[in-house]
Formats: sequence, C-alpha cells, structure tokens
Amino acid sequence: MNTELFIVRKIAFTRQSFSAFIIRIAIAAVALSLCTMILATSMVNGFQKEVRKKVLSSWSHLYIRKFSLTNSLQEVPISIHQDFYDNKKLIPEARHIQPTAQKGGLLKTDNDFEGIVLKGVSKDFDWSNFSPYILRGKAIDVSTEKSERDIIISNSTAKRLHLDTGDKVIVSFIDKSIRNRPFKIKAIYETGLDDFDKYYAFVNLKIIQDLNGWGADTVGEFEIFLNDENLFKSRWKSYFLIIARPFLDEDAVDELYRDPMDDIRNKIDARLSNPSLELQTIKSKVPGIFDWLELQSMNEFIILLLMIIVAAINMITALLILILERTNMIGILKALGSADFSIRKVFLYYSAVIIGAGLLLGNAVGIGLCLVQKHFHPLKLPQESYYLSYAPVEISWSWILYLNIATIVVTLLLLLLPTALISRISPVKAIRFD
Repeated sequence: MNTELFIVRKIAFTRQSFSAFIIRIAIAAVALSLCTMILATSMVNGFQKEVRKKVLSSWSHLYIRKFSLTNSLQEVPISIHQDFYDNKKLIPEARHIQPTAQKGGLLKTDNDFEGIVLKGVSKDFDWSNFSPYILRGKAIDVSTEKSERDIIISNSTAKRLHLDTGDKVIVSFIDKSIRNRPFKIKAIYETGLDDFDKYYAFVNLKIIQDLNGWGADTVGEFEIFLNDENLFKSRWKSYFLIIARPFLDEDAVDELYRDPMDDIRNKIDARLSNPSLELQTIKSKVPGIFDWLELQSMNEFIILLLMIIVAAINMITALLILILERTNMIGILKALGSADFSIRKVFLYYSAVIIGAGLLLGNAVGIGLCLVQKHFHPLKLPQESYYLSYAPVEISWSWILYLNIATIVVTLLLLLLPTALISRISPVKAIRFD
C-alpha cells in the first residue's frame, strides 16, 4: 500500500481547519489562472486568424508586377501573357492567380466627393474570397458589357456619401485632362479593414485598361493566393524570439523573424528568374497590420507567464500553510521513522490533488466561456480599432493540453522548494508544536 497516498486521502479537504479556506483559495487561483490562459490563447489565436483571413481576402499573399523604382498608384503596365499565368504549374504553391489593375480617382455625388482607388477585376477574379464581405447587392458580372457601368463601394464610403445600391455616381480621373465616368452601385461591402474600406472600390478591369490606354492583354499586376494559409511564424517560434532576442545579434534576429511566406517568395522569384518582374509579399504592402498582430503574440506570452507565476505563488503559499498546520503530524511521522523524502511526497501528493481540482474547474470555466463567445459573441469590439466587431475565438485543444501540462510541471517543480523545509523540522519540537 502507498502510505503517502493513504495519508493524503485521510487529510485532504478536511473542513475542520483554517487550511481548508486556504486550499479553496489555492484551487480558485489555479482555476482562474488556467481559465485566463485558455481565454487569452484562444482569443489571440482567433483574432490573428480572422484578421489575417480578412487581409488575405482583401489583398493576396503575393504580388507580381513590373519592376519599378516608384511606389505610386500609377502602375507600370505588364502583359497578361506571362509564363507563370499561362502555365500555372510554374508556381505549384499557388492556389489561384488573378490579374488586376488599380487607378486613383475622385468619387462624386451631387453634394460631396471623396478620393478613391478603383481596383479592376476580370473573369479570373476569385469572388469566393471576397463574397462573404458583401453586405448588399451582388458581385460584378464581368462577362457582360453592362458590367462596365457597375461599381462596388465600401460601407464606410456609402455612409459618408449617403449612398446605397442602385444609386448612380460619377468618378473623375485627372491625368492630362479630367475624364468623368458614370457608375451604378452594384453592391456594398465591408471588411472592417479601415485601410482597405476607406479607399478601395471594385470595377470591371476593362475600365482601367480603357482609362490607361492599355490593350485587353495588359494589366497592372498579378495577385497570387497560396495553397497553404498558415504561412506565418508558429507560436513556439514567436515565444522563442521573445525570450532569445536580447541575446541574438541583428542578423540572427532578421533570419528568425522571416516568415515561411518570405521563403516561398524567394523560391518563386528564383524559379521565375525574370529581372523585369518584382515579387512582393502582403507584409510589404500592409506591414503595419502584421507588425501589430505580432505584438499580440508578445501580449499572449506575457499573460501566460504571469498566470503561471500567479498559480505557482498561490500554491507555494498554500503549501507552506499546510506544512505549518501539519507540523505535529510531520514530527510524529519522523519519530516513527519516516524519511524526509516520504513526508515531502505526502505534501506533493496533497498539492497535486489541489492542482487537479483547480485544473478541472479552470478547464470547465475557460472552455465554457470560449464556446459562449464563439457561438454568441457577447464580447464586442470597436471595429474601427480592431478590424473586427467582436472578439473571435479559436479553440486549440492541443494548446489547452500544453497549458495544463505546463501548469502541472511548473507548479510541482516550484513546490519542491517549500517542501524542503520538512527536512529542517526537528521531531521533538514538531510534536510539542502548538
């Protein structure tokens, strides 16, 4: 029979002593810490995933355009007849390739006007990515000439200019002369990405080609959507960088900070081997959003670290009180010949029972709150600041398992320190202790 476990079963959760209150506090602290960690990691994971999904639906993973030393809205024309476009096997990493073009203009109504960037789309445009963000109306049918009069604007633009589907607007283009083009609002979209919604509208690619004096086989750039959506640093790598960055030189940091998307970009660029073409990633187009998302990983790491420390400190405090309360028992066990290690095992088992109860409660509450938020969205966010109208949740069962294991291991290892006091307790003094 395991003597240590027998003693634990006899003394655990007794309601007769002050330590019972401390034990409840310790259980609550472990539960609260684990609950907070589950919520933090699920929300950060969901937030990063949803924002990246929005960004990639509005833009794309990679861009191929004509090499230029300038970075203006006036694109350098490129022929649509490219080897990688005619033969998709040249970029096996690509799920979809679509030609587009952009042109800046001035959207005018009878009473107001606003600057806008028209994005030209062709029959190859993948509406499946963008359709979920269309609030009202339908996507542009570029197969008909009638679509050359259609435009899709953002909900923020529609609100500012008091427009809706079916309304007619004028877009003015200023080059060598002012040219006006009438459009009918076909649909209204909202991605929640202020940098995109504030400026972009969708029209038939033929409009941009006509305004720029291009032929039907000339476009502004190619957007490439990759097969693998998970092309960002893993959490483990992000955590490692947070810890190791102060000890690494600048070159090592740059190497570690490179995303898998950068590696794919370099491989495709080397494969195409065309110095007249420029290949960019989405991070070079909107670096601010991705830098901001990277900061969320640091916030998550700090929260996890603090919560584990809080749980460990509370368990250490509870164990010290238990040792103090059971000093007589320790003296009697020593007098009966029990080794210090055996007595320490009693209190470690006792702590394991407390940690187990805390983990069960923490998992139940944490996962329960995540499921409520995932399905009912009670926690709202200001979309203009966070790009989302509610806090998204992505439950990762493997990460919940890691959090449970980390809490158990770290807490039990730290509990070895207070149990070391048992070896310094004198049996005679302990038995007489009151």
